[in-house]
Amino acid sequence: MVMSQKTLFTKSALAVAVAIVSTQAWSAGFQLNEFSSSGLGRAYSGEGAIADDAGNVSRNPALITMFDRPTFSGGAIFVDPDVDVSGVSPSGRSLDADNIAPTAWVPNLHFVAPINDQFGWGASLTSNYGLATDFNDSYAAGSMGGKTELETINLNLSGAYRLDNHWSFGVGFDAVYAKAKLERYAGDLGQLTAGQLSRTPGFTSATPQGAALRSIAGYANSLTSDTQIAYLKGDEWGFGWNAGILYELDKDNRYGLTYRSEIKIDFDGDYRSSLNPAFNSFLGPRGLPSGTGGNTIDGALNLNLPEMWEISGYNRVAPKWAVHYSLAYTSWSQFQELKAKNSDGGTLFYKDEGFRDSYRLALGTTYYMDDNWTFRSGIAYDDSPIPADKRSISIPDQDRLWLSAGTTYAFNQDASVDVGVSYMHGQKVKFTEGPYNFESEGKAWLYGANFNYAF
Repeated sequence: MVMSQKTLFTKSALAVAVAIVSTQAWSAGFQLNEFSSSGLGRAYSGEGAIADDAGNVSRNPALITMFDRPTFSGGAIFVDPDVDVSGVSPSGRSLDADNIAPTAWVPNLHFVAPINDQFGWGASLTSNYGLATDFNDSYAAGSMGGKTELETINLNLSGAYRLDNHWSFGVGFDAVYAKAKLERYAGDLGQLTAGQLSRTPGFTSATPQGAALRSIAGYANSLTSDTQIAYLKGDEWGFGWNAGILYELDKDNRYGLTYRSEIKIDFDGDYRSSLNPAFNSFLGPRGLPSGTGGNTIDGALNLNLPEMWEISGYNRVAPKWAVHYSLAYTSWSQFQELKAKNSDGGTLFYKDEGFRDSYRLALGTTYYMDDNWTFRSGIAYDDSPIPADKRSISIPDQDRLWLSAGTTYAFNQDASVDVGVSYMHGQKVKFTEGPYNFESEGKAWLYGANFNYAF
């Protein structure tokens, strides 16, 4: 029975923070596709083949050759999620929590500059992935929930070459800065542990083992709900590259193929736990998050963010109408386990992740009304990379459906404004994490605005 408690605690500690970092853009997970407001309005369909503003270059660097003068685009997208969790703990306490994901702003900046008819370059600043979930410090399942924050900045520098009237090629360099913070609390897990230990054979015996069991049960029972059992804070840089090909059948029909490389992040951070280290010594190395008695130690882990492929198309089927579409594929099966170590090489945490490859389908249309107004819409489906038996209340991931609409108003040939809105609906899911059974349902509204200027 003591060994069974190890499973109860395994999903706290460093794992959830790292799993969040690993949930890159381009998959469902906690993706941030939000690199432009025009793209938001069409559910990010056809992004590797459309070149209506500088933001598309961050998706496919080969699109740089579509611009004949320096062009700037800057703006932000406001994300308003509504994610609720419900359930009942084995202790009888409620697991209900509403609006566990706070609102957030996702900024973006882009610049494209042609050098001549064949060469050009571009730069962008976006946030490719991130998350924030916030549970009350006294939440019953605090060992699984707590507080989790991830902020990232992706700096991209790219260049492109036009071979002829049909083929263009681009390549870019990505520097990703990730900043993460995680807190986990005991909730009622100490009491659940004490209860199971009290039913362990030999618990009431007058033997050293029985005395040890009663001692550790007493300690577990003394843990208050807001006892901090794990804290992680750190930041790190990761580097990768991206490339793209653009094929122009003619001025009204274009197709793009893009690739984003694996990014390796050696994440270092400060780790501490208010748990008594003796508690871990009793339960063994795979028990509770490693107790430090409140002292801060170094924690480290290595992450390999998966590669991504995307095929896009754009077809102007009538003088005022166009359709666009995308299929993105992310090799999430590369992420199978998570292992964190201290500075001495000892294991702080190990978790079997078992992610699978995922895809994203998007379809949209654009209506060019006149020289001033452009309208667009789109629909998309995000396939979650997280198997049902690996879900967490910190990553209550699910398949998602996007419905989007947007418009562009051009003041003149140089300046314009994009606005977009999307509704993202997730399925209701049930899952088990540790000793708890949860039900989760989520949706979100996204609102974006960008200003574009061509020099």
